[in-house]
Amino acid sequence: MKQNVKMSLRGTLFTAGLFLILTSVHAEEAKPLYSGSLRADYNYRAFGASDDHDLYGYWYLRGRNLSDKTVDIYTSGRTHSDLDGTSSDDYFSSIDDASKGDIRLLQMYIDIHDKKDTLAVRFGRQYVDVADYIQIDGAQGMLFENKTLGGRVFIGKPVSDYTSTKGDSFGGVSVVGRPLKGNISRATYARYEDDSEGAVDEHWFLDVKQRFSDEMRARTYLSVMNDDIRMGGADLIYVSMGDRVLDGILGVQRWGDYNATTRAYSPLSAVLGDIEPYTMANGRVTFETLSWLYLSPGAMVKQPDDSNFTNRRFERYDLSFILEPADDLTATVAAEYWNVEDSDRFFGLSGDIRYRCRKNLELTLGAAYLDLTYLELADQSVITAFDANNNVVNVTALDGTRVERSPDTFTYYLRGKWKITEKTSLRVSGEIEDDSDEDDLAYRVRTSLEVRL
Repeated sequence: MKQNVKMSLRGTLFTAGLFLILTSVHAEEAKPLYSGSLRADYNYRAFGASDDHDLYGYWYLRGRNLSDKTVDIYTSGRTHSDLDGTSSDDYFSSIDDASKGDIRLLQMYIDIHDKKDTLAVRFGRQYVDVADYIQIDGAQGMLFENKTLGGRVFIGKPVSDYTSTKGDSFGGVSVVGRPLKGNISRATYARYEDDSEGAVDEHWFLDVKQRFSDEMRARTYLSVMNDDIRMGGADLIYVSMGDRVLDGILGVQRWGDYNATTRAYSPLSAVLGDIEPYTMANGRVTFETLSWLYLSPGAMVKQPDDSNFTNRRFERYDLSFILEPADDLTATVAAEYWNVEDSDRFFGLSGDIRYRCRKNLELTLGAAYLDLTYLELADQSVITAFDANNNVVNVTALDGTRVERSPDTFTYYLRGKWKITEKTSLRVSGEIEDDSDEDDLAYRVRTSLEVRL
């Protein structure tokens, strides 16, 4: 256990030290700006005879306007120590336990740019935000993106914490323009080459954002994968600028029947088969009824082209009441209901009270009730069909004995936040869960100490 903790701390200190070395080179030029955060989290979970202790560390460090306002640097990452070890039959094991290490360097790059930020080159580990946030070790060149017409190119080696990406590559080009007042339009082409599968995915993406006024905005987008429509949609957003709160969003999405072949875009296709088409619509509005009461109803509907056990129709409705009777006191009550085809349903009710004391202490007390009803296939059989290349083309479930189950769960929690100084804060939370399907209670305690630089 001590060795794991030392490894995590060494990783955090190594990255922080490297950052400080880099920033010290031009510390006296052009008034550079530094910011960052170091956070340590302890997570305890217990259920029956099993318990789990984990220690996490998170960091981000940034330096701007270095070297006469032409260099920015940034690093962020996470460390993890399993304080009690993980075995194959551990109740709390997860996909994180299959990762290649306890230290994850999420980003670490250097930006070299002109003083007007019209030309820039970024080297290092980074996310390509214009192309599905694929993580790469590589470079991006950005030209005139803050002008009427610009763009970027990007290329690098994909990064994965769970599998080898040796031989894989990712790259592309993006063009952005402002053809109308309040408009930003971007077209992106990206290509992922998966060496392990000998496969290639080509992705085109069009994103158009339009600002009609200070209150009204819209967005439309279209994604094409290997000449098939992957997804497309539109969102309309309203944010009130008056004295009374009235905000709303309305959106629709269409997911098509496309064929992705690389691990970046279809990590589960070998098990679940190809993506099946469906349409999704959602809406939410938040409005002020009284000076101390806000209502926020929302709805979401999914309509598949062909319903089956992996692509089902559902309707989701929720309603939140937000009460602010005093500046230092807030209460929330929320209800949620899901209606899924074949008589499955979910109902949840939750509420909490939050009290803020002298701007440096905050306490929250809350509870939640969940009721779930579903049909379980007690004697289920599955037939899986493969094509000539041994790819899954069809998965069929043969119904056996169908048994209705309706467990319910009560959850109680207490959370606290203490702002120790202007740059230091401590968070502590405790949670108890009582599930009618289980004989034992579940417990969780989380603590977090954060220092901002």
